[in-house]
This record gives sequence, structure tokens and C-alpha cells, in this order.
Amino acid sequence: MRSLLTILTLCCCLQLYAQDIKEGDRFLDNETGVTFTVREVRMDKYVYMTDDSEDNLMTLVKVNGQEGEYTLEPSRQADDPPIAGAEFGWPVKYSADKGTLEFYTPHGKQHYIFETVKAAAREDYRFNVSFGTDSEGYIGRIIVKGYTSQSVSPIFECEHELVERLAEMPSPDEAANYVDDVTDINFDGIPDLQIYIGLNAVGRVSEFFAGYLWDDKDKCFAMVPGYDEISNPVVHPDTKTITSTARTDIVEITTWTLAWEGGHLEIIDETTDTFGDE
Repeated sequence: MRSLLTILTLCCCLQLYAQDIKEGDRFLDNETGVTFTVREVRMDKYVYMTDDSEDNLMTLVKVNGQEGEYTLEPSRQADDPPIAGAEFGWPVKYSADKGTLEFYTPHGKQHYIFETVKAAAREDYRFNVSFGTDSEGYIGRIIVKGYTSQSVSPIFECEHELVERLAEMPSPDEAANYVDDVTDINFDGIPDLQIYIGLNAVGRVSEFFAGYLWDDKDKCFAMVPGYDEISNPVVHPDTKTITSTARTDIVEITTWTLAWEGGHLEIIDETTDTFGDE
């Protein structure tokens, strides 16, 4: 009986030590600074990974259903191994407990170790802003990348079209003001992310933002659908509401009050003010 318990205990320990790779897992090659992300796990056997540029594809194949045991295999015909010095067919071992993905020569000599990129805490994020131009030289896109102290490649990245194209590139100080990473949009006590995407000056100036909520469980940002359509959003922590204003007629300004219901923003009030002829 004691022997059986010992075997069961060892099995449990091994299961914790070498669990399976999952979609979304990220691994950092410390020698090159390249981060690979698991894009798909197919049939609980084939693991497809790419770097952030998606130029390098790496395929791992599980060995006879054994947890944490894989081999490095070609992803496409005429592929070269995605990491220098490696060869196809090499054994690969994944350990969730140690946070490593280890590549071995056929003779068992350790050659490469990738470290698991751990989910970052919200306060670890720093953001970089850049802009994209079109064929006419106008600035029409904003690109925001989020980094942590442990990441060489961006952990978060998004791109949005500006409401109106710009003739001149914003200065570094101006670009920094395009990201608001201190406002708590959903009133859960954790700062979220508002990205300024420009203004519409027709009739009455209206400013617009893309919104991203911080998911503290999954340690990531999730885009708020429709947030970029809210005109002049103002966050009110005291009432846990967001107001939006826009000119709805020549002499009318409408104010909408929105609140979070079931994880979505819903309009809970609407008022219209009329002012004198202009």
C-alpha cells in the first residue's frame, strides 16, 4: 500500500513538473532576445509557435502523448531550424514548474533553454507611441506598444486609424500624451488604457479614444468594442459612469450617460440642451 502511494505521489509530482504547452504561452530565447508565442495547439499534439514578427515559425510534436515531451520538427518544406545550431528531431522538454522549454542534442547534451515569459503585473507596463503615414505623406495611424522591464519584444500592441489625418508628425512629448494609462475606465480599482485617436471639428469639436480594459486574471489588455465611437468621453469615478457629448443639431447638444452592465457599456440616460442661434 505504501509503495502504491509512493508511486501515485511521484506521478503527481511529475505531472506538475512537466505539463503541456498551451495556446498563448510565450517563451523567450535569452541568447537572441526573440520571443516565441504559441499560436495554436492542434489535436493535443502539434504545437505551432511564431516570433512576434511572425517571420519565424516553429513546430513541436508531442512524443507518444507524454506530457511535456516534444520533438522539434519542420513547419514547412525546405524550412531551416528556427533557432541557430538546432536540428530537426531534437528532443524538447517543457516544464511548467521550472518555467523552461529545453532543447537537447540527440545525445542528451543540453543546448538551448527558453524561459517562459511570465504574465506581467499592470504596474510593470510602459508604452511606446509611433505613427504611420500613407502614400501621400499624411499621418493616419497610431501604433501603441506595451513593454515591461522583462520584455524585449512588446507584450501588448495595437494599431488604430486616426479620425483625421495629420499633416505633421507629433513631437515625442505630444506623442506621449496620446496614451492615458492612469484612468480606471471600468471602476475596478485598476488603471486601464485610453488611446487618443483624434478629433472631429465639424460643427463642434469631438474627441475620440480607443479603450482597453486590464484583465487582472489573464494579465492582459482587452479592447472595449465601440469605445472609439464615444464622443468626448468623461469618466466619473464618483457615480461609476461615463458621459459623452455631441452636437445633434444646429442648436442642440446631447449628453449620454453610460454605465457598465454585464461587462458592456450601456446608455442609461440621455438629455438634450438647446442654446441660442449661432
